[in-house]
Amino acid sequence: MHRLLLLFSMLFSFPVLAALDSATLGAQLAESSPQCSHFAQTRWLADLEAELESDGYFQRTEEGLVWHTLTPIDSRLVLSADNPDMPLAYQAILPVLNGLLGGDWAALQQHFSLDLSGELKAWQAELTPTDKLVAERLKQLQVSGGEQVEQLQIDFVSGDRMTLQLSPTDCAALPGDSNTP
Repeated sequence: MHRLLLLFSMLFSFPVLAALDSATLGAQLAESSPQCSHFAQTRWLADLEAELESDGYFQRTEEGLVWHTLTPIDSRLVLSADNPDMPLAYQAILPVLNGLLGGDWAALQQHFSLDLSGELKAWQAELTPTDKLVAERLKQLQVSGGEQVEQLQIDFVSGDRMTLQLSPTDCAALPGDSNTP
């Protein structure tokens, strides 16, 4: 009898693991989304069979997502739907970045099928384009994180691949003119 009581108490003392769903994860990401983040980027260029590495930071502002690469060259680009000079590759990626960083999975699911796994502390998501225009440029996205998005890999139809490692940072600690977009 004591063993049976012990078994029941053990079974009901462990928390029940709930299935990870996009609404819960989206709420967590929206709440924990950093204003500024450092990035380390690796870009595989299939045509050149070359890998390029860069790092810098981004800052979310009213103007848009300010993407500031520090190395290997210093360059700054405002990623915004209102920016007519934004390169095509960034035009395809901008809605994805905004959706991921802001936890707007509903917006992402308008253009991608979503396969979530893991738990809120350590989750993974695989996004496959369902929208014809998106599928012309992007093959697949793999995203992972905890409270925030920590890694993003984008596989392009061309064979190119971009991997971003993200780590939140204090906006005031950013170099240069980061506080004035």
